[in-house]
Amino acid sequence: MSEIEVVPTEERAPAALFGLPLQRIAVALAAVIALGIYAGILLFGPNSLTVLLGLEEQRATYETHIKTLKAQNAALQKEYFELKQLEPES
Repeated sequence: MSEIEVVPTEERAPAALFGLPLQRIAVALAAVIALGIYAGILLFGPNSLTVLLGLEEQRATYETHIKTLKAQNAALQKEYFELKQLEPES
């Protein structure tokens, strides 16, 4: 019987984890990290949600202050015109 010669080959360990290639895992991990950083910037950065909410609150405060000042201005104008009518015309 003829013998079959088996040539030994170098077996490399498969570059996979959980049945997925390591390159895909690395890309997915990089994407998750990038999305996390982006979400962090959106929530806590200079153009963030917290800044927006703070500016909306500040706007509401200013609007109430403007209403108060307009009411004071109207009262002072009324008093001014009443006093002006009491003065003799020159």
